[in-house]
Amino acid sequence: MAKMNELVRIFMERDKMTKQEAVEYVKDMRKRVWEGEDPEEVLYEEGLEPDYVFDLI
Repeated sequence: MAKMNELVRIFMERDKMTKQEAVEYVKDMRKRVWEGEDPEEVLYEEGLEPDYVFDLI
């Protein structure tokens, strides 16, 4: 089994999301980045530090 993405783990623990919800949420965040949004801004809006940028891209 692949290592769980750190962002998925955070959303599951912090926001009490299911794994499926968290995975979809991270996919949506990644889509925003690929559509041109600043990854650090996307993380900031979710209350996360820019340290997680590599988990997002």
